[in-house]
Amino acid sequence: MLPFLSIVIPAYNEQERIADTLFAVKDYLSRQPYSSEVIVVDDGSTDFTTEVVRTVDIYSSEIHDQSVSVVMENVKNVGKGFSVARGMLKAQGSIILFSDADLSTPIHEVEKLLPYFEAGFDIVIGSRNLPDSEVEKKPMYREIMSFIFRLIVQTLTVRGIHDTQCGFKAFRREVAHDIARLQRTYRFGFDVEQLYIAAKRGYRLKEVPVRWIHQDGSKVNPIRDSLAMVADVVRIRRIHAKLKPLA
Repeated sequence: MLPFLSIVIPAYNEQERIADTLFAVKDYLSRQPYSSEVIVVDDGSTDFTTEVVRTVDIYSSEIHDQSVSVVMENVKNVGKGFSVARGMLKAQGSIILFSDADLSTPIHEVEKLLPYFEAGFDIVIGSRNLPDSEVEKKPMYREIMSFIFRLIVQTLTVRGIHDTQCGFKAFRREVAHDIARLQRTYRFGFDVEQLYIAAKRGYRLKEVPVRWIHQDGSKVNPIRDSLAMVADVVRIRRIHAKLKPLA
Protein backbone atom coordinates (compact mmCIF):
# COMPACT_ATOMS: atom_id res chain seq x y z
CA MET A 1 0.00 0.00 0.00
CA LEU A 2 1.31 3.44 -0.89
CA PRO A 3 2.05 5.79 2.04
CA PHE A 4 -0.17 8.76 2.83
CA LEU A 5 2.69 11.20 3.55
CA SER A 6 6.17 11.35 2.02
CA ILE A 7 8.74 13.69 3.57
CA VAL A 8 11.64 14.70 1.32
CA ILE A 9 14.71 16.12 3.08
CA PRO A 10 17.53 17.54 0.92
CA ALA A 11 20.87 17.41 2.72
CA TYR A 12 24.38 18.67 2.06
CA ASN A 13 27.11 18.21 4.67
CA GLU A 14 24.55 17.77 7.44
CA GLN A 15 26.33 15.12 9.54
CA GLU A 16 26.14 17.32 12.65
CA ARG A 17 22.34 17.69 12.73
CA ILE A 18 20.73 15.18 10.38
CA ALA A 19 20.50 12.58 13.18
CA ASP A 20 18.50 14.94 15.42
CA THR A 21 16.30 15.85 12.47
CA LEU A 22 15.53 12.25 11.59
CA PHE A 23 14.87 11.23 15.18
CA ALA A 24 12.42 14.13 15.51
CA VAL A 25 10.69 13.30 12.21
CA LYS A 26 10.50 9.57 12.90
CA ASP A 27 9.25 10.10 16.45
CA TYR A 28 6.50 12.38 15.16
CA LEU A 29 5.49 10.02 12.36
CA SER A 30 5.41 7.02 14.70
CA ARG A 31 2.56 8.73 16.58
CA GLN A 32 0.42 9.46 13.51
CA PRO A 33 -2.49 7.29 12.32
CA TYR A 34 -1.34 7.33 8.69
CA SER A 35 1.46 5.56 6.81
CA SER A 36 4.54 7.52 5.80
CA GLU A 37 7.99 7.44 4.26
CA VAL A 38 11.11 9.59 4.65
CA ILE A 39 13.40 10.29 1.70
CA VAL A 40 16.80 11.90 2.35
CA VAL A 41 18.61 13.16 -0.75
CA ASP A 42 22.33 13.62 -0.08
CA ASP A 43 23.56 16.26 -2.51
CA GLY A 44 27.12 15.05 -2.89
CA SER A 45 28.15 15.64 0.73
CA THR A 46 31.85 15.49 1.53
CA ASP A 47 31.19 14.46 5.13
CA PHE A 48 29.37 11.44 6.61
CA THR A 49 25.78 12.59 6.05
CA THR A 50 24.67 9.38 4.33
CA GLU A 51 26.41 7.15 6.87
CA VAL A 52 24.70 9.01 9.73
CA VAL A 53 21.30 8.60 8.05
CA ARG A 54 21.82 4.86 7.73
CA THR A 55 22.96 4.57 11.34
CA VAL A 56 19.88 6.43 12.55
CA ASP A 57 17.70 4.08 10.53
CA ILE A 58 19.14 1.00 12.22
CA TYR A 59 18.40 2.49 15.64
CA SER A 60 15.01 4.03 14.88
CA SER A 61 13.72 0.85 13.26
CA GLU A 62 14.26 -0.86 16.61
CA ILE A 63 12.64 1.77 18.82
CA HIS A 64 9.79 2.85 16.54
CA ASP A 65 9.30 -0.28 14.42
CA GLN A 66 9.58 1.84 11.29
CA SER A 67 10.99 1.00 7.90
CA VAL A 68 14.29 2.59 6.98
CA SER A 69 14.50 5.88 5.16
CA VAL A 70 15.18 5.98 1.47
CA VAL A 71 18.63 7.51 0.97
CA MET A 72 19.41 8.91 -2.47
CA GLU A 73 22.94 10.08 -3.22
CA ASN A 74 23.78 12.59 -5.94
CA VAL A 75 27.14 11.76 -7.51
CA LYS A 76 28.19 15.37 -7.01
CA ASN A 77 26.87 18.57 -5.45
CA VAL A 78 24.22 19.73 -7.92
CA GLY A 79 22.02 21.91 -5.73
CA LYS A 80 19.11 21.90 -3.32
CA GLY A 81 16.56 22.32 -6.10
CA PHE A 82 17.83 19.25 -7.93
CA SER A 83 17.74 17.22 -4.73
CA VAL A 84 14.19 18.28 -3.90
CA ALA A 85 12.95 17.48 -7.42
CA ARG A 86 14.69 14.10 -7.40
CA GLY A 87 13.18 13.23 -4.03
CA MET A 88 9.72 14.36 -5.11
CA LEU A 89 9.84 12.13 -8.18
CA LYS A 90 10.84 9.19 -5.99
CA ALA A 91 8.15 9.83 -3.38
CA GLN A 92 4.95 7.77 -3.49
CA GLY A 93 2.86 9.41 -0.76
CA SER A 94 -0.54 10.90 -1.56
CA ILE A 95 0.90 14.09 -0.07
CA ILE A 96 4.57 14.98 -0.56
CA LEU A 97 6.20 17.45 1.83
CA PHE A 98 9.70 18.78 1.45
CA SER A 99 11.37 20.07 4.57
CA ASP A 100 14.75 21.67 5.21
CA ALA A 101 17.28 19.45 6.96
CA ASP A 102 17.57 21.82 9.92
CA LEU A 103 13.83 21.66 10.71
CA SER A 104 13.64 25.44 10.97
CA THR A 105 9.93 24.77 10.63
CA PRO A 106 9.23 21.99 13.17
CA ILE A 107 7.81 18.85 11.61
CA HIS A 108 4.56 19.00 13.59
CA GLU A 109 3.67 22.18 11.68
CA VAL A 110 2.56 19.86 8.85
CA GLU A 111 -0.68 19.56 10.83
CA LYS A 112 -1.48 23.13 9.73
CA LEU A 113 -1.02 22.22 6.06
CA LEU A 114 -2.81 18.89 5.68
CA PRO A 115 -6.43 20.04 6.23
CA TYR A 116 -6.27 22.29 3.17
CA PHE A 117 -5.85 19.30 0.89
CA GLU A 118 -9.23 18.07 2.08
CA ALA A 119 -10.57 21.49 1.09
CA GLY A 120 -9.42 20.95 -2.48
CA PHE A 121 -6.05 22.69 -2.65
CA ASP A 122 -3.23 21.14 -4.70
CA ILE A 123 -0.27 22.83 -2.99
CA VAL A 124 -0.02 24.15 0.58
CA ILE A 125 3.07 26.12 1.59
CA GLY A 126 4.36 27.32 4.93
CA SER A 127 4.89 31.06 5.30
CA ARG A 128 6.96 33.23 7.63
CA ASN A 129 5.38 36.47 6.43
CA LEU A 130 1.71 36.21 7.33
CA PRO A 131 0.13 37.94 10.36
CA ASP A 132 -0.11 34.69 12.36
CA SER A 133 3.36 33.39 11.46
CA GLU A 134 5.70 32.80 14.41
CA VAL A 135 9.27 33.74 13.52
CA GLU A 136 12.12 33.48 16.02
CA LYS A 137 15.65 34.85 15.67
CA LYS A 138 15.52 35.84 12.01
CA PRO A 139 18.79 37.75 11.32
CA MET A 140 18.54 41.27 9.91
CA TYR A 141 20.43 40.32 6.72
CA ARG A 142 17.82 37.65 6.01
CA GLU A 143 15.02 40.18 6.58
CA ILE A 144 16.60 42.53 4.04
CA MET A 145 17.26 39.72 1.56
CA SER A 146 13.67 38.49 1.88
CA PHE A 147 12.16 41.95 1.38
CA ILE A 148 14.18 42.76 -1.76
CA PHE A 149 13.76 39.30 -3.25
CA ARG A 150 10.01 39.34 -2.56
CA LEU A 151 9.64 42.59 -4.50
CA ILE A 152 11.50 41.12 -7.48
CA VAL A 153 9.49 37.89 -7.41
CA GLN A 154 6.16 39.72 -7.12
CA THR A 155 7.10 41.93 -10.08
CA LEU A 156 8.46 39.29 -12.43
CA THR A 157 6.94 35.91 -11.59
CA VAL A 158 4.72 34.86 -8.69
CA ARG A 159 2.19 37.41 -7.46
CA GLY A 160 0.19 37.21 -4.26
CA ILE A 161 2.55 34.96 -2.29
CA HIS A 162 4.17 36.50 0.78
CA ASP A 163 6.95 33.94 1.26
CA THR A 164 8.22 31.83 -1.62
CA GLN A 165 11.38 30.67 0.18
CA CYS A 166 10.16 28.89 3.30
CA GLY A 167 11.49 25.33 3.11
CA PHE A 168 8.22 23.68 4.10
CA LYS A 169 5.93 22.96 1.14
CA ALA A 170 3.43 20.17 0.50
CA PHE A 171 1.95 18.92 -2.77
CA ARG A 172 -0.48 16.31 -4.00
CA ARG A 173 1.60 13.49 -5.49
CA GLU A 174 0.53 14.00 -9.12
CA VAL A 175 1.12 17.75 -8.81
CA ALA A 176 4.57 17.26 -7.24
CA HIS A 177 5.58 14.87 -10.01
CA ASP A 178 4.34 17.21 -12.74
CA ILE A 179 6.20 20.21 -11.31
CA ALA A 180 9.41 18.26 -10.62
CA ARG A 181 9.53 17.01 -14.22
CA LEU A 182 9.23 20.57 -15.52
CA GLN A 183 11.70 22.13 -13.05
CA ARG A 184 14.99 23.38 -14.50
CA THR A 185 16.41 25.41 -11.59
CA TYR A 186 18.67 23.35 -9.36
CA ARG A 187 19.91 25.79 -6.74
CA PHE A 188 18.21 28.24 -4.37
CA GLY A 189 15.85 29.82 -6.92
CA PHE A 190 13.95 26.56 -7.37
CA ASP A 191 11.15 27.50 -4.95
CA VAL A 192 10.11 30.36 -7.21
CA GLU A 193 10.21 28.12 -10.26
CA GLN A 194 8.01 25.50 -8.62
CA LEU A 195 5.44 28.10 -7.65
CA TYR A 196 5.61 29.79 -11.06
CA ILE A 197 4.98 26.46 -12.77
CA ALA A 198 2.09 25.85 -10.37
CA ALA A 199 0.53 29.19 -11.29
CA LYS A 200 0.97 28.59 -15.02
CA ARG A 201 -0.56 25.11 -14.68
CA GLY A 202 -3.55 26.46 -12.79
CA TYR A 203 -3.01 24.53 -9.56
CA ARG A 204 -4.84 25.71 -6.44
CA LEU A 205 -2.36 27.00 -3.85
CA LYS A 206 -2.76 27.98 -0.21
CA GLU A 207 -0.22 29.86 1.91
CA VAL A 208 -0.39 29.04 5.62
CA PRO A 209 1.36 30.73 8.58
CA VAL A 210 3.86 28.47 10.34
CA ARG A 211 6.41 28.64 13.11
CA TRP A 212 10.00 29.21 11.95
CA ILE A 213 13.16 29.24 14.07
CA HIS A 214 16.49 30.45 12.68
CA GLN A 215 19.15 27.75 12.81
CA ASP A 216 22.85 28.50 12.65
CA GLY A 217 24.88 26.79 9.95
CA SER A 218 22.94 28.01 6.92
CA LYS A 219 24.52 27.20 3.54
CA VAL A 220 23.23 30.50 2.08
CA ASN A 221 25.80 33.14 1.09
CA PRO A 222 23.89 36.45 1.39
CA ILE A 223 25.52 38.27 -1.54
CA ARG A 224 26.42 35.47 -3.96
CA ASP A 225 23.17 33.53 -3.56
CA SER A 226 20.98 36.64 -3.66
CA LEU A 227 22.45 37.62 -7.04
CA ALA A 228 22.11 34.05 -8.31
CA MET A 229 18.47 33.89 -7.20
CA VAL A 230 17.64 37.14 -9.02
CA ALA A 231 19.22 35.72 -12.19
CA ASP A 232 17.16 32.56 -11.69
CA VAL A 233 13.92 34.55 -11.46
CA VAL A 234 14.59 36.25 -14.79
CA ARG A 235 15.50 32.93 -16.40
CA ILE A 236 12.44 31.15 -14.96
CA ARG A 237 10.07 33.60 -16.58
CA ARG A 238 11.79 33.12 -19.94
CA ILE A 239 12.01 29.32 -20.01
CA HIS A 240 8.39 28.80 -18.94
CA ALA A 241 6.86 31.59 -21.02
CA LYS A 242 5.00 29.10 -23.24
CA LEU A 243 3.92 26.71 -20.50
CA LYS A 244 0.20 25.99 -20.79
CA PRO A 245 -2.40 25.24 -18.10
CA LEU A 246 -3.53 21.67 -17.72
CA ALA A 247 -6.66 20.88 -19.73
